[in-house]
Amino acid sequence: MNNRLQIPDFMLASFETAHDAMHAEQASKEAGIKARLIPTPETVRAGCGLSLRMEPEAAAAVAGILEGEGVKVTHWTLSATIAGRRQFIGQQSPLAAREEE
Repeated sequence: MNNRLQIPDFMLASFETAHDAMHAEQASKEAGIKARLIPTPETVRAGCGLSLRMEPEAAAAVAGILEGEGVKVTHWTLSATIAGRRQFIGQQSPLAAREEE
């Protein structure tokens, strides 16, 4: 990585259907994870137009909960401030990252 400062802001999970998005929000809340639905940012252009916003540290827990609930996440996206600008960076599933360790 070069010398640009990178600050993770939040993680987004995008879904194919609004039903999946609402199910994901409810399942996260029931598990005590702070997450909320937001309109998917235009630059992400993924899924049904709704994304679940959460802290980056909560993404693996949310991914595990959603897998257990049978909710399919179509895209994981990290919002990060890089060199003073917010950028959206596509990510693999946090569960895939855990399996590689």
